[in-house]
Order: sequence, then C-alpha cells, then structure tokens
Amino acid sequence: MKKKVDIIVSCYNEEDNIFQFYNEAKKYLKDKTYDYNIYYINDGSSDKTYDKVFELKKKIAKEKNKVAAVSCLSFVHNFGHEAAMCAGLETSKADYMIFIDVDLQNPPKKIPEIMEKFEEGADCVLLRRVEYKTASFLKRVTSRGYYWFSKYILRNKNARDVSDFFAIDKSVAKRVKANYKTTLRFIRSFVQKEAKNTLFVNYKNGVRYSGESRYNYVKLTKLALTSELSRSKFLRDRYKATKDNPIYIIDRKKSFYK
Repeated sequence: MKKKVDIIVSCYNEEDNIFQFYNEAKKYLKDKTYDYNIYYINDGSSDKTYDKVFELKKKIAKEKNKVAAVSCLSFVHNFGHEAAMCAGLETSKADYMIFIDVDLQNPPKKIPEIMEKFEEGADCVLLRRVEYKTASFLKRVTSRGYYWFSKYILRNKNARDVSDFFAIDKSVAKRVKANYKTTLRFIRSFVQKEAKNTLFVNYKNGVRYSGESRYNYVKLTKLALTSELSRSKFLRDRYKATKDNPIYIIDRKKSFYK
C-alpha cells in the first residue's frame, strides 16, 4: 500500500493563490510511490478562498491522470497561522506531513528532496533558507540579531534560518499532539524538540505570487516572544488548550478530507 503524504497549506484570504499553488506543486508530485493530498487549511478567510478550493476539488476530480487529491479544513473565524498548522497536524491521517506556504515563497520543487530525506531515515525535515530575496536589509539584520540573542543569551538550541516550511512523519506528529496541548504555540519549535532524526534541505526563498505578507514588525516581535515563552512547560500548562479555550474551531460545513 502506498504511504500517504499530506501537503498542509495554511490559507488566509489567499483566493488568488489556490489554483496557482496546485498547478506548481503538481509538477513535483509524480512519484507513484506516494499518495499525495494537498490539504488546504482555510484560516477563517473572508474572501473566496474556500470557494476556490472547492472549485479546484471539482476540477481535478475530472482529471484522468491526477497526481494529488485536494482536501480542506475551514475555521469558523481567523485563529492565526500557528493554529492552522496545528489543525493540519492534528487532523492529518497521513504517514508524512509537509508544511508549506501557499504563496510560493516556499518552493514546492523541494518536495522530492524532502521525501528522499524520509527515505534516508529522517522523522523530521527542516528546510534551511540560504537566500531570502524579499527581505529588506533591516529585516535581515533584526532576524540575525534575534537568532544570536536567542542562541547565546537564552540558550535556545532550535535550528537557525528555518521557517514554517518543514516536514514530519506521523510519529513526530503523535508526540507533538500528546505533549503540547496549549494555546501558547510555536509548532516549528515543538517538532524540533520531539524529532529523533532531523535532516536538512537548503532552499532559496521565492517571491510571493499574489497578495502581501501579513507579518509586520509588531507581529514578528510577538512571534519571536511566543517562540521563547513556549519553551517553558510551566507557561504552556498555564495556557492549556481546553474546550472553553480552544486553539481553533472547525467549520464542519466547509471541511472535507480524502
């Protein structure tokens, strides 16, 4: 039986990128060893993101030689990028999960290399950015300054120059689900903590196909703060996810999974 791969794609008001991402990704999903599924996580979008995903699903259902299925999970409102990744991790039924941005700044052409690393025995594959075309000089300086402070002052051992472009197998996903039931979330840190054999793939960051980045300096600062605070088990327990304080709420009417 083929092993299943979910390509988990977080989307918030990305209607113009849905088809473009699929058309680019399918070029690299021709390995018949795996059963690929592009799993769009619709983070409470207010545009036609869901409609585009559903339209794409109907379109590829008619294709004779389709290389991937399409699934969708929708939130009742916007919960944020970390919640979207968390939902993908928690609801995926795949053997392998690849987390990637829909705007094509993370190149889908790296998917075959990622799968090669799993074949070599990795349970976690981190994509290491070696060139960042869209980053300003100030952003590069502040980013390097943060990594230096985090590593040498706060003793954070997380890998440098990696982002939310990564992949894990179901064993890592199982441990993350079991050990990090918290709203104080930083997924890329959690998977690094739980992985037993991490391998790297280098990539050059691309240019966003459509739309604008929603990460300004305020949000980036908040993300950096969350990344450090989430390392504390005491704080994670303090902000424990509960039924009354959920990480996300699923819109069942706008969700489907293959």
